[in-house]
Amino acid sequence: MHGRRANRAQEEEQARLQKVKELIPLVNNLIKKKKTNNYDKEYIDRTSLILMKCPYLQTLWNYRREYFEYIKPEYLKGKKEIEDEKCDMTKTSEELKKILKDENNMVEDILNTFNKCNELWFHKLWIIKYGLKDNLIDMKDLLNELEYCKRSFYKDDRNYHCWNYRSYIISCIHIIHKKLNNMNKENKENKEKEKNLDETNKTHQTHQTIQSNQSNQSNGCFNFDVYETNYKLSKMLIENNFSNFSAWFLKYSLKKSIIDTNNELNLIKNAIFTDPFDQSLWEFYKWFLFQNGNDKEEILFILLNNNTIYLFFPNLINLNISKCICYDNNNKEIKGSWDKHIIKINNSNNINDSNNKESFVFSFTFDKNYLLLGNIPYIKFVLYYYKYNIYVPHQIHYEQNILKDIYRLYNNSSKENNKYEHSIIYQIDITKISKCQLFNILLDNNQYNRKGIYQFSNNIDDNNDQNKIYYNFYKYINSSNILLNISTNMDLHLLNLELEQINELLLLENDCKFALYTKFEILKRIEHFEEALKVLDYLKQVDFLRLEYYKDQETEILIK
Repeated sequence: MHGRRANRAQEEEQARLQKVKELIPLVNNLIKKKKTNNYDKEYIDRTSLILMKCPYLQTLWNYRREYFEYIKPEYLKGKKEIEDEKCDMTKTSEELKKILKDENNMVEDILNTFNKCNELWFHKLWIIKYGLKDNLIDMKDLLNELEYCKRSFYKDDRNYHCWNYRSYIISCIHIIHKKLNNMNKENKENKEKEKNLDETNKTHQTHQTIQSNQSNQSNGCFNFDVYETNYKLSKMLIENNFSNFSAWFLKYSLKKSIIDTNNELNLIKNAIFTDPFDQSLWEFYKWFLFQNGNDKEEILFILLNNNTIYLFFPNLINLNISKCICYDNNNKEIKGSWDKHIIKINNSNNINDSNNKESFVFSFTFDKNYLLLGNIPYIKFVLYYYKYNIYVPHQIHYEQNILKDIYRLYNNSSKENNKYEHSIIYQIDITKISKCQLFNILLDNNQYNRKGIYQFSNNIDDNNDQNKIYYNFYKYINSSNILLNISTNMDLHLLNLELEQINELLLLENDCKFALYTKFEILKRIEHFEEALKVLDYLKQVDFLRLEYYKDQETEILIK
């Protein structure tokens, strides 16, 4: 308008456009050089000047990568080339390492300004891969990259480019570990082959082995612990800013052995009471309480009928019947036949239903009446099943990401186990199976060592023995089902304490939908259905946008 200064944003936009106009002829000239495979150092230096101002030009990054591939043979010479008098001795692998380091430093300098540029992070990872293929990068360099990521999180703890890059670096560290293990195996094999050599050769070889071990240790390969590293990083980021999905998600990968349940609960509850409307906190809290998705399967209970043992699972499971084995107390295989309960859809008699590999119930029938004759006091099942959502941090499947070429280069094994196949070892003491005309159930489920599992009792106010058996049977299944639907870190006592804490929070913030829904999830698991329905009714008012979802939950509760 009249009398007002021009918008400053427009002035800045004009300045940018002017810079772009200046860069266009330079970029076009370099693209021509790239097409003609002209890799003069002069042109490469020009690309760095342009990329510092505008790092989004993927073609120029490709030009630089082609340059590195072009000069590689000159710096990585064989023995014959080194002996040649015409060979340029200034171009060595050490010199190429310096060039790579300068390239990495240049990328990091540009990242200070453009920290969310895809092209920069991709090129940074490419440098690592380039170095690993020809042993130009060691464990020490990879650990330095992890430190760089840590420094980057101080500036922006939600930079998903940096989080992805960090996961790739950890994958590279695992690959280096595999490479070193393969080298150790080869050294052992060579030692066995050279046992007949004279002592001087042996001494020289041992000296070389000690030196290589010392260099490996100095690189830090024996000191790196991915779990401890993830724990320290997540702790640092959460203490700096607890509203961070990525930092909480990093805790999902921790080993249970380094998790202190009380400390974790105190940490998350302090954050929740500080800001009860932060969704990232509640997501981790629910995962810590219930985490049912990424744990291995467990058997709910077993029944014995005549000469057949029935295995009941809490979830649908795809059992690999062809590999499952049953052993006696002398570890001798017991022959028998496997079967499963076929799940029919809508009570139909469709033939295709029999092709369904999943079931809740599988059975094993003995070829002979071993159990009825009392010949076997103890049996052990080794069960194999498929599950696709179990996350084990040290079992990274490199073939699924862009590091597969590095993985194949260092991995000598031609065959790999099925990454989705898992196993259960289930031991049964036959003497602990109840004797009843109606059903025989295992009274002591050895899978559960947590507090809260129902103990069978005959002190029931009912004179009918049959009712006592049914009561015990129901309570046993009920308590087993509750424990299988909560985290292995938790038990019924802790779960009830957490419910009390949530009730205290709701006295302060009665409209917090996250607290209400977590309370509902706890009530549903401990089977307080009437109270759970009341919470659902209140959630319909507080969070009316998800009304239909709560109606579905209500229907599920009513069915139960």
